[in-house]
Amino acid sequence: MKTVSILFLIALPFLQQSKEAFTRFIYCRESPGGVYEKQCVDLKPDGTGQSRFKRRGSDEAASPLTLSPAGREKLLSTIAATRNLEGREKYETTRRVANLGRKHLTLELPSETRVAEFNYSDLKEVDALARFFDGLINQITLVQDLESAVRYERLSVPDRLDQLEEQIKIGRIGDPHGLVPALDKLILDERILEYARQHAQQMKNQILVSK
Repeated sequence: MKTVSILFLIALPFLQQSKEAFTRFIYCRESPGGVYEKQCVDLKPDGTGQSRFKRRGSDEAASPLTLSPAGREKLLSTIAATRNLEGREKYETTRRVANLGRKHLTLELPSETRVAEFNYSDLKEVDALARFFDGLINQITLVQDLESAVRYERLSVPDRLDQLEEQIKIGRIGDPHGLVPALDKLILDERILEYARQHAQQMKNQILVSK
């Protein structure tokens, strides 16, 4: 009995460490081509933080970001599935894969900071994490494009909504419920074509009834 107790006391710090809550998570994706050189999402456990996007030849631009309650749950569950980036040295696949853009993960814990980097991973929990954050990056980009269209090119708003809706349907939006504030602004904007505002209302309704 004494031996078991001693072994438990020795293992306790490691057990506590594996369950340690993170204080900040940063996901950055490099792009081998395209408009953006690097796109980052920087979040705290409460779902608040910022996005930081750097266009080629331009300075990095930061914008505030708040996940919906459903988005926050997804954030926490995907990170928990990796056991706080445990085994991160094995994230990279051993197969030959095209350059999909390197991913840089930084997890801050009270006791340490863990860092991982990979182009593509065969591990399902790591792939799920990357798909969630890639979906957030895609979502932020599309919302920014939509907001820009509202300001400068209102006649293109219907096409932007069609694009956003298609991305929701194929599962390339990280936090669909997080789109509701942007859709609400559009619905209330009387400068926008009426049928576009109705489309935004339909999209909002579909999001709210979805799981």
